[in-house]
Amino acid sequence: MSDKSAGAESEVAQQVIKEGDLVLVDYVIRVKETGELVETTMENVVKEEGLQVSGRFEPRLVIPGKGFMLKAFEEQLIGMAPGEEKKFEIPPEKAFGPRDPSKIKVIPLRRLKDVEGPITIGSRVVIDGKEGIIRSIGSGRVQVDFNPYLAGKTLDCYVKVVKILTDKSEKVKALIHYRIPDVEVKKFKIRTTKSSITIQIPDEAILLPAIQVAKRALARDLMEYIEGIEKVTFSEVFTKQSLQ
Repeated sequence: MSDKSAGAESEVAQQVIKEGDLVLVDYVIRVKETGELVETTMENVVKEEGLQVSGRFEPRLVIPGKGFMLKAFEEQLIGMAPGEEKKFEIPPEKAFGPRDPSKIKVIPLRRLKDVEGPITIGSRVVIDGKEGIIRSIGSGRVQVDFNPYLAGKTLDCYVKVVKILTDKSEKVKALIHYRIPDVEVKKFKIRTTKSSITIQIPDEAILLPAIQVAKRALARDLMEYIEGIEKVTFSEVFTKQSLQ
């Protein structure tokens, strides 16, 4: 084996996740105590659970250290390599916090008269703008738990590193897809220079709800997570056909 080949293999072998890297991962998160599926990127997992398949199932963009997922989850990615898998647990204090007994309230049943659907144990209700779960019913009163649903629960996690993004074009497309997932990324026309990015917004995206908010967030992401980018320009092109 030549020194050049050995060096190339060594470089590949040393490619591991660092804080700030753009990474695509597949994962499964469950409640440890019950096995309840909390979230996954993998369609086959949902089907195996016998749940109705809906939504988009695909590897998710994560940037360790940047809050794209729970901090404790992102920390587990550091040092992992493409193709590597890992199982780990996240305790309540590093997930959604411990349960707070003061957030469990006893409320007169009459206050729920405007709630749609039957009032049963386990029902989710919104009272005074706060979402809670009914824990018990009796004597004209209900006990409502306003703790976050996953408070006090240990998370059982599986993650597989699909890819560490190193190409500038890949990073741009991944961030566009993250912020504007409802439009195929291939429909965006992208031009890049050393310090700027210009993105032409396709017709399908122009009228999306909150598209201006998404564009602002995307511009911030591109300048923060792609080295050297100091300017992001969006363009919108209207034709007779697109306006018909």
